[in-house]
Amino acid sequence: MAASGLLHRASAQLYSLTSTDFFIYFESDSYEVTAVQKRLLTNKILEIGGTNIKEIYVEGHTDSFATSEYNAVLATNRALAAVKVLESIGVPSRFIKMESFGESALVSEVHRQNRRAKVYFIYETDYKSELSPPKWVIVKTIDKKTKKPIKASISFDYEGQEMKFSMVDKTGVSAPLSLLSDEVTISASAMQYLSAYLTIPKGDIDKPIDTLIYVLELSKVRVTDKLTYQHIYFFTDSDEIRPESQPELVKLLAALQRNKDAYVEIQGHMNYPINRPTNSMQQRWNMELSYKRAKAIYHYLVTSGVSRDRLTYKGMSNFRMKFKLPANRAEEDQNKRVEIYLLKQI
Repeated sequence: MAASGLLHRASAQLYSLTSTDFFIYFESDSYEVTAVQKRLLTNKILEIGGTNIKEIYVEGHTDSFATSEYNAVLATNRALAAVKVLESIGVPSRFIKMESFGESALVSEVHRQNRRAKVYFIYETDYKSELSPPKWVIVKTIDKKTKKPIKASISFDYEGQEMKFSMVDKTGVSAPLSLLSDEVTISASAMQYLSAYLTIPKGDIDKPIDTLIYVLELSKVRVTDKLTYQHIYFFTDSDEIRPESQPELVKLLAALQRNKDAYVEIQGHMNYPINRPTNSMQQRWNMELSYKRAKAIYHYLVTSGVSRDRLTYKGMSNFRMKFKLPANRAEEDQNKRVEIYLLKQI
């Protein structure tokens, strides 16, 4: 089979989206957002879940007093005031889009109802467990040879849902974690170890116990070589590989075919400059997207004939950018690189 037909086409946007709105009301001729309204808006974001929000549209409106020119400016100022409040709460500005309608969209004969800014949220459905009765899982991570506990990062890759991330501390035992569904692959990764994966068997969900316990054994490795690919590109906010990446993918495949005995770790990296606003919402998204991009390369290699038993993958978020303040597109692309580590078990 030709390698050119094997690009992974899955999208990272696997969320169920919904929407809701919130209104900020203003006094006549004013665009001041009161402390009470700011608190209500903050509570609305907390209710939705800040990490779930994907986009926010802000509309500015006025009543029909004054001239249309004056009202156009006033509506813009009201929208800008709402945007500034959102940014002060911690919402990244790139999530916000703004529009001004002046007096053109009156909704009531009560003038106060027209003096408003509409804040329209688009967000992921906050997934609750589909399992009844609910199930929890505890993950233990140990060294495969010594059987001693090791500290590790764990991820829950749910089919069709957002990922969840957690940690196993030095005791090697995680806290009980709620399972959202029975379609999940758990992965554990640690420095100087091969990542380990476990897809929960469907039969385990039916067992008459509320907590499932799994032990993931990680094999210690040393790095024998490092390969860096700076021209494997993805579409914006997606793990879909762009077609112009094909020459680099062919080079990667050839390198692994020359090193048939090596284990391989695929690392996906992100570009997110350190001077851009960030919060837990953005951090989770960076980690998930970098993970899914590494996984996309994994799928490409598997479908190209590389044994999945040799391959592990992990997302590095933007923790190892080559350029923390990239000055141009070329430096941004280097931050988005894919790195391949050839490993040998020890």
